[in-house]
Amino acid sequence: MAQFWIAIFFILLAIAQLYQSIKDIELPLPVYLVLGTVLAIASNARGQFSFAPTQKVTLQEIHTPDPIIESGSTNILTPTEDRQSSK
Repeated sequence: MAQFWIAIFFILLAIAQLYQSIKDIELPLPVYLVLGTVLAIASNARGQFSFAPTQKVTLQEIHTPDPIIESGSTNILTPTEDRQSSK
């Protein structure tokens, strides 16, 4: 178990030294743009490209029934009739 903690100590020490040396490096903007583009391409490189679909997607049309309104059960008032009945 002691070997494990010694290894962790040296790994953290190496990370701290690496951070100190990388912190002082300044890169120009085009390098950041190229690195960002490479990162975007690498993160999306699962073989799924927008210009080459892997499977065909079919859409189905959904049919909904028309609403049924009985003419005797509805009470539709115009705004003028509604104001006169409330007085």
